[in-house]
Amino acid sequence: MAINDERLREWIQIVSAVPGIEMDGDALVDDIVLVAHVFDDPQRFETAMSQIVNSLNLIVKKRDMGAELKSNLSAWRCFHFQSRRTAKHPADLRIVYQDTGAAIRVRGFGHRWLPDDIYRRLNLHERQ
Repeated sequence: MAINDERLREWIQIVSAVPGIEMDGDALVDDIVLVAHVFDDPQRFETAMSQIVNSLNLIVKKRDMGAELKSNLSAWRCFHFQSRRTAKHPADLRIVYQDTGAAIRVRGFGHRWLPDDIYRRLNLHERQ
């Protein structure tokens, strides 16, 4: 069963209402649609989206979660976490962000590999 448009709109509102984050509106919509594509079972989608919102709130609170990206990307950090809180489940989700001092600017979020490499999708690969 696919995720319906109404639920996508609700999650867009939920994520955009997280206090302390800034994110391009089009990127937010794209990221949520891609999460729905990867986690096309409604229960798995809800769980993954809840984990994303929990992680966004944690990043806002702690400010320096995850690892700094390297070289010319060092202004950005990447937080790795699980789509499901179960033993031995891989940290398959990512949030790429930077702390501007005033807010957390989110470049994007989603599955590490699906539907594509998140760093490539967010244009964060270093140029050779």
